Amino acid sequence: MMALVPFAPVHFTPLLGWFPSHADLVQWGGPLLEFPLSHGQLERMLAEGRSDPPARLCWTAVFDGELAGHVQLAFDWRNGNVVLGRVAIAPEMRGRRLAGRMIALAIDKAFGFQAIERLELNVFTWNTPAIRTYEALGFTLEGVRRASARVEGERWDTAIMSLLRTELSRATAPYAGG
Repeated sequence: MMALVPFAPVHFTPLLGWFPSHADLVQWGGPLLEFPLSHGQLERMLAEGRSDPPARLCWTAVFDGELAGHVQLAFDWRNGNVVLGRVAIAPEMRGRRLAGRMIALAIDKAFGFQAIERLELNVFTWNTPAIRTYEALGFTLEGVRRASARVEGERWDTAIMSLLRTELSRATAPYAGG
């Protein structure tokens, strides 16, 4: 059974080990994070959740009692939007088809707030396994921001995908039951 528990400092050290290179960190957290990922950066993410309403919420995914992943939601309350981001499965848990379950739970968290009408995400266009998972969960490709991130001398394109509250009935069906 998959569950999301609030991300806490006890989860920092395992998460720090998931991104051994600058490119791995950018793939997870975007181009604005500093490599190597630090306790300070993670604490700042947690601090964004202490506002009222929260600017960001972070969770650790637990599968059968083991730390399995991480996911975050960043809120735009004024417009009723939330960005799904910083999605990762623990390296030792990969290949078990856990990402879809974790993201389905995050979708439920996002739309559990009545003010939220739109959930969006950014994913690098070369990350086809993630894109397939998002599509299976009901996300729609809206467009591509070409050459939007500079990573180690390369330019990466970013796909923008979204899911609306009105589309929820088709969203999490493939992953029902945890």
